[in-house]
Amino acid sequence: MNYDNKDQKKVEFTEIRRLNFDHNMKEYTVITSTKEIKDLYMELNDSKYSRSAPIPVLQEGEYFLVLKPKLKTLKNGDIDIVKMESNSSVLNIFYKEIENQEYSDKKLSHPILILKITDSPKKIKLTIK
Repeated sequence: MNYDNKDQKKVEFTEIRRLNFDHNMKEYTVITSTKEIKDLYMELNDSKYSRSAPIPVLQEGEYFLVLKPKLKTLKNGDIDIVKMESNSSVLNIFYKEIENQEYSDKKLSHPILILKITDSPKKIKLTIK
């Protein structure tokens, strides 16, 4: 892929939720409605806790991006977004794997990150840094 920084536009994002849950989902999912995010939160709800996490709301022009990449270098770790850039057709997400003591202690290896973005992605490419 020919990667030219001049054609890339920085994409702002907000982290909504971070968890570690063994769930059968794709490496990334774009959520476009409040109903979809409610359904996802119901699936991710942990019955060990009496209260669930508050369900966020989408505003006009916003999207939720759910990331669940497979860990490549760390057995029990987490992910951190380095940056997001887009051109007219691809949203490039650069992330790194990071140590997480809690995940390591509990031997968790399925990090999930829910982000809010305002750019409607057509195609997504995850790249580990």
